[in-house]
Amino acid sequence: MNQQQNTPPPPPQIQYSVSVNGQTAGPFNWQQLQQMVQNGQLTKNTHVWKQGMAGWEVAGNVQELANLFGAVPPPPPPPMP
Repeated sequence: MNQQQNTPPPPPQIQYSVSVNGQTAGPFNWQQLQQMVQNGQLTKNTHVWKQGMAGWEVAGNVQELANLFGAVPPPPPPPMP
C-alpha cells in the first residue's frame, strides 16, 4: 500500500511588480525586493502592485512591505572635523 506523506504546501511567494520611471518591472520576490531597498531602487514612495490589489500603491502604504523599510538604517551623520 502506498502511503502519501502529508507535507504542507510551500509558503506563498510574495511577488510584487514595481513601477520604475513609468515602466513596469518584475514581478520580484521578497529577496529581490530587499536587495532593491538596500540599493536605493525601491523606496517608500515607489509604486508597487501584486495580484489581488485593486491598483498601484506606494510601497510605504503596503503593510506587507513595511518590514523592508524598517530594517534600513538612516544615513550616517557627517564626519566630525
